[in-house]
Amino acid sequence: STPISIALDKAFGNKDYILTPTDVVRKPLSIVYISSDRDVDEYNEYIENRNWLAIPFESAQRTYIKKHFKTCAHRELEELGIDRKHEIPTIIVIDSELEGIITTNGVDDLDDSGERAFGHWKDMQKWIKKRSSEFFDSS
Repeated sequence: STPISIALDKAFGNKDYILTPTDVVRKPLSIVYISSDRDVDEYNEYIENRNWLAIPFESAQRTYIKKHFKTCAHRELEELGIDRKHEIPTIIVIDSELEGIITTNGVDDLDDSGERAFGHWKDMQKWIKKRSSEFFDSS
């Protein structure tokens, strides 16, 4: 979705904390694009000049991720054979340490808060980690 892409670019496009395809040092945020474009040309045009990691258009991972998170364009439903849980655009924020979902409502967060969404996600991440450690400490 162009409005969400513009909002992502505006909020995070030139930030030092975003991991890009050329980075060798880990950074706290990566934007990974999973395409629902109609063809590779549309995909290439969409990711051109974006500071995002992108799953290659022809990659089987693209299909796997869509099925795993049940997120795709309406026209892909039959092909993927899923009951869609999230429409596009979707921003799913994942904690790479705990490998858990922080939120599936990243689009709303970005719409509501712009660049401040990152701080909100970090706060949610801290809360989740605290709750996880409390749970495992009590076990």
